[in-house]
Amino acid sequence: MDCVLGCLNNLFMVDATGWIFGSVFALIGVLSLIYSFSYMKKYANLAEYYGVFVMMILCLVGLSFSRNLLLIYMFWELIAFSTWRLVGFHREPGNLLIADKAFLVMFFGSCMMLLGFAQLYLEFKTFDIMLMRGLKPSSSAMLFIFAGIIAKSATLPLHTWLADAHPVAPSPMSAVLSGLVAKVGILGFVRIFVQTFGWTGNWILILAGISSLAAAGAAMVENDMKRIIAYSTVSQLGYIFLGLGLMTEMGVTAGILYFMAHAVAKAGLFLCAGIVERATGERDIRRLGGLIKTMPVTGISFLFCALSIMGIPPFFGFYPKLGTIMGLVESGHLGMAFLAAAIAIMSVLYLTRIFSSIFLGSGSRELAPAREGTVLMLAVVVILAALSLQMGLFINVPLGFVNAAVAAIK
Repeated sequence: MDCVLGCLNNLFMVDATGWIFGSVFALIGVLSLIYSFSYMKKYANLAEYYGVFVMMILCLVGLSFSRNLLLIYMFWELIAFSTWRLVGFHREPGNLLIADKAFLVMFFGSCMMLLGFAQLYLEFKTFDIMLMRGLKPSSSAMLFIFAGIIAKSATLPLHTWLADAHPVAPSPMSAVLSGLVAKVGILGFVRIFVQTFGWTGNWILILAGISSLAAAGAAMVENDMKRIIAYSTVSQLGYIFLGLGLMTEMGVTAGILYFMAHAVAKAGLFLCAGIVERATGERDIRRLGGLIKTMPVTGISFLFCALSIMGIPPFFGFYPKLGTIMGLVESGHLGMAFLAAAIAIMSVLYLTRIFSSIFLGSGSRELAPAREGTVLMLAVVVILAALSLQMGLFINVPLGFVNAAVAAIK
C-alpha cells in the first residue's frame, strides 16, 4: 500500500492550481454532459459519444493534478484523441477532414512538446516538475514546449483548427472544446512556465497580443455564430496569455481568474448557440433575429455570458480583464496595455453584434417560429449564466482560491 501511495505521490500533486483547473474542467464537463442527454438523443452512436466524452473529462481532471512530464504528455494526447473523435462525430466526409485537421495540428504541437520534455530530462535527469522547480532550463526546450501549448490553445499561427472545428462539432462538444480543451495549454503554461521555471519573454506578450487582436478582428466580420464565438475564444486565450506572460503576481492572478471566467461564460455561449441552432436550423446571424420574443431564457442567458466576456461590471470577467490591463501598466508595458484595452472594446462590439443579430430586431420571415430548448438544456445554460454573474458579485470567493494558487507558485 505504501508503495502504491508513493508511486501516486510521484505522479500526481494536489495543490490549489490543480483544484482550480480540475474543478472548472469537471464542472463544465458534467454540465455539458447533462446538456447532451437532451441535445444528442436523436443521434446514433451515442455509446461512443458518451464513452469518449467521459474519457475526455477524466483526462482533463487527471492532467490538472499531474506532476510527471510523461503523465502530462499521456493525458495531453488522450485529450487530442477525444477531440478528434467528438469533432468528427457526424461522419460526413467534410466533417472528418476538419476533425483530422484539428488532430494533426494538436499532434504536431504535442510532438514538439515531447521533444522539449526529452531535452528537460537530458538536462535535469527527471520528469518530475516539482524537482525541476527553480532550475534554469534551456531556451530550446522551452520553445519546443511552447509550440505544444499554443497548438492546443489555438494561438496564432496554430489557431485555424478551432474556428473550423466548432461549426461541425455537436454543441456540447463546442462548449467543451472552447471552455476546456483550448484551456489545456493555459494549464500547461501555468504548470511549466509559471510554476516550475518562471520562464517568459516579451515575445510571448507580443505573440499573445497579435493573436488576440487578429482573432477579434475576424470575429467582427464573421457571420456564422459558432465561428464568431470560436474566434472570440482565440482572442480571449491571447488575453489570458497577456496576463500570465507577465509573471507578476497581478498578471498571473488575472490570467488564472480569467481562465475561470472565460471557461464558464464561453461554455454558456456555445450551449445557447446550440439551442438556437436546434430551434431554427440556422447559424448565419444575418438570417436570424427577434428570438428574444420566443426564447427569452436562452436570450438572457446568452446576454449574461456575453457581458462577462465583454468585461462589464459586475460580471465575473470584468475583474481579470481590468487586472490584466493594470498588470501591463504596472510592468511598464504601456503599449500592450493600450492594445489590451482596444481588444476589450472589440469584444464588446462583436458580442453586441451577435446578440443583437440573433435576439433583437424583427426577425427573419423565412424561418419558422423558434421555441426554447428542453428544460434540461435551459437549466444548464441558466446555471452557467448565473455563475457568470454570481462569481462577479462574490468575487472574493474565486479570488481567494486564485490567491492561494499564486502564493504557492511564488
